[in-house]
Amino acid sequence: MSVPTDPASAFPAEPVAPRVFIEDVIPALFVDLELSPAERAVELRLGVVLSGADANDSGGEWTLHFIDGELGIEPTRRPDCDITLVQRVADWRSALWSGRPAFVADAVQALFAGNGAGPAASALPFTLVPDPRALEALRALRGHLEIRVEAGSGADDWRLGIILGAGPIPAPPDATIQLGAAQADAIHRGELHPLEALMTGALRLEGDLGLVLQIQAIAMTASLPR
Repeated sequence: MSVPTDPASAFPAEPVAPRVFIEDVIPALFVDLELSPAERAVELRLGVVLSGADANDSGGEWTLHFIDGELGIEPTRRPDCDITLVQRVADWRSALWSGRPAFVADAVQALFAGNGAGPAASALPFTLVPDPRALEALRALRGHLEIRVEAGSGADDWRLGIILGAGPIPAPPDATIQLGAAQADAIHRGELHPLEALMTGALRLEGDLGLVLQIQAIAMTASLPR
């Protein structure tokens, strides 16, 4: 997969409303992508649910569907979505424009710097065209995983919910991955191994650990962001 000739020009320098980003920026980026036959064969309904912070920066719900290499966007989250991402607008914005957390922000920067081709490139943050092998494996899973990066000092934690499977959004999460911001950055830089973080309590897994392990296995074998 290739990215636009000048992908940086497609990314707004200042934060924009989720509706503008999803309904205008993402299609503008997608139209210039050159898809392989395998990528064109992907069929996916991806839900996005963003909760707004205030009247001037409201969130919303969308379904991005990929069929025969074409991207369509509906201004609602369909109940038959294969995967749904749930996040607060403030957390979504921080990943795209504030560099928090680093492991998400780097994926965004890689795409819009023109060197992020392939399944690991992300802009929502999630892949525009997912790895077909990973998608088939994820379709077999059901559950709600939440990733939580603790901010400390009384600030709100950064959170991302990932819903696998169709149906309503379950609450609370079936499984949670939780760690501090400093530990997340150390893991991202390669200074702290995730297993060491888990054994020392810096990284905590709660709930359905089987779901976490299955997602990890898919990430390791199908080139998904980890």
